[in-house]
Amino acid sequence: MTLHDEALGRAHDVELSGNIAYVPGKRNSLSIIDISNPEIPEILWFLSDPGISDSETVLPVGDFLLLGTKDFLTLDVRDPRDPVILKKISDRPRIDRINGMIKVGDYVVAANKSGYVDAFDVSDMNNPILFGALETKDQFGLSLPHDIDRYGDYIVIVDPNGFKPPLGKLGILKVMEQANLLPTDRWTLVGKIEAKELIGANRVQVKGSYAITGGSLTPEASEMAGSGSSHLAVVDISAPTSPDVVASLPFPDVRGPNGLTIAGNIVFCAGGQTIAAYDISLPTKPVLVATQSFRVYRESIRTDNYHDLIYRDGYLYISAQCDNGFLILKVEDRKIRRLADTK
Repeated sequence: MTLHDEALGRAHDVELSGNIAYVPGKRNSLSIIDISNPEIPEILWFLSDPGISDSETVLPVGDFLLLGTKDFLTLDVRDPRDPVILKKISDRPRIDRINGMIKVGDYVVAANKSGYVDAFDVSDMNNPILFGALETKDQFGLSLPHDIDRYGDYIVIVDPNGFKPPLGKLGILKVMEQANLLPTDRWTLVGKIEAKELIGANRVQVKGSYAITGGSLTPEASEMAGSGSSHLAVVDISAPTSPDVVASLPFPDVRGPNGLTIAGNIVFCAGGQTIAAYDISLPTKPVLVATQSFRVYRESIRTDNYHDLIYRDGYLYISAQCDNGFLILKVEDRKIRRLADTK
């Protein structure tokens, strides 16, 4: 566990590229961490500056890093000890509080928590441009797009709907035609579902024809929702016009999973003070196979800590939002390793 109030201020996301972990934090921070020896991670560089206000997500692309904040930034990270900010694009509210990004060819599509989905042309990483921004709040009732993933010619968006009952939301937009990204004014909502199993939907990843979602609740909302509330849900999106929740399981922590990542046939989730692993060999019948809870590292009681995570080669790399930290776990369970390493 690495703690640093400036470098890892409210650590929010984590992505890997080679032996480097990139960790943005909502307290205006970005860290570059050497993980070549996972047992001794080293912070090579960090920035703590209002100029990267509300840093929530990163996307490594070769020698470059895309950073989602209240703005959209590109960085040259060829020298991880001395990265260079190449460009910053601002256009409030069309660009604001970027919380999830995917790359589609020469474009990056981003979920914007102010009620937009943004598209950036990154064919020239030194000079990306805003390709377009689609307003989703009034048009489609998706007021808080929190995460995004691709499904063929479509994108899947989740909306936590206030992180409380009665319903969470998932929308499917057609954004491509003949493998080309359409202008944003031609994007269309083809399917949408609102369900109690999607309460607090905060993360989404697509596996095959299923969207796996994680829902984070406030403690108050958890009490309101009761023991039947679901924090992990599987949505069949094989027919994009009629998505359907086909499975759901509770998450063993009051806050539910803020973070979710799929590795092979395992879904790893992080939320509160807990990490959990679910076997999704049969996506319609997920099985909780392991959980691990950890003490609060800081003196004050914090319930919204482990925020996002990613798995590689037997290790989990986790952002610890309330601890201002970065956690690395070794996964020693052979069954989980085998399922996670399945291609």
